[in-house]
Amino acid sequence: MNRLVLILLILVLGCGLQAAEKKRFVLYAVLTADTGVQLADGARWMMDKGDTFPVVMFKEQQTKLVLQLAGTTFTTNAINAKVVEEKDVTPEQLATYRTNVQHYLDGQAEKWKAAQGK
Repeated sequence: MNRLVLILLILVLGCGLQAAEKKRFVLYAVLTADTGVQLADGARWMMDKGDTFPVVMFKEQQTKLVLQLAGTTFTTNAINAKVVEEKDVTPEQLATYRTNVQHYLDGQAEKWKAAQGK
């Protein structure tokens, strides 16, 4: 009887662990045109055609996309981007995202240094 309970317990725990594993699902947006945007922190940027960003959410009946750049977001019209799954993003597209993140972080650091100098 104890062995039966032990086996059932192992099966239940094993199934529970498998159910707890969640598959990560990320969408990216590849801009199809040069697009001027305003970041959530107020900065204005000109994004280039081909730039790639993670999709945070869809808005206004999927006519707008909220995209992520480092620790901030921006909104753009969905017509200006092609949405792709993470598995379809090329290393070059990820490199453009990393470059944009680095430019953003460098700009934030410069703003912080300027504010500290005042």
